[in-house]
Amino acid sequence: MKRLFPGLYSGEQVRAERTKGLWAFQMKANRLGHRLWFEFSHGLWTAIGDWRTLDTGLWVASRLRAGTHFWDAETAVARIFDEAVYAVIRGEA
Repeated sequence: MKRLFPGLYSGEQVRAERTKGLWAFQMKANRLGHRLWFEFSHGLWTAIGDWRTLDTGLWVASRLRAGTHFWDAETAVARIFDEAVYAVIRGEA
């Protein structure tokens, strides 16, 4: 990610803009199943939360990029993949 000008950063996979004292992040993602859950991919730009610091948003993006977490847009939380989540995705829960 590189700084384009004050308050705006952009990269191939993640971008952030400072608005109203927060950093609004977007990341390339695809939807998981029928819920408002998103995982990192080369899909569409998807909002991944508003963060007080640039570093916090970058940390969340790094967890999504690593594949250990996914973005739950309903609760605005980066959640860890676990067996319960996989069961929902498979339609077993």
